[in-house]
Amino acid sequence: MPPRYSYYQKGSPFNEWHRRIDGLAAVDVDLMEVCSKCFRPLLLIEHAFDKGQTYKNCTAVMKLSRMSGVEAILILYSQDMKQFRVRKLTPTLGNFKKIKDKVLIRYLQILHNKHKCI
Repeated sequence: MPPRYSYYQKGSPFNEWHRRIDGLAAVDVDLMEVCSKCFRPLLLIEHAFDKGQTYKNCTAVMKLSRMSGVEAILILYSQDMKQFRVRKLTPTLGNFKKIKDKVLIRYLQILHNKHKCI
């Protein structure tokens, strides 16, 4: 069985090595927002450059989110990192919302502020 490729540019040497092994499959976990003190996961983030696409495969991160109980979002970002299209992935799938950088920063800050270290 040939390796499955679902990316458009080369990844890390380990990723390239792993992709050549018959019968194995893996996906990158893009980003996990964590508490800066206790490192508890706060949010799983799948992200990609915004090319006007209406779909990005997020199956693996959504499964990981449901298994872990950590919410997940998809962020499509602009070249200048000033505009984003954000979509809630779990616990329920939402619609894309256009937001500015300050709104995304505030959302992430609120996640941190609401969190209580255990």
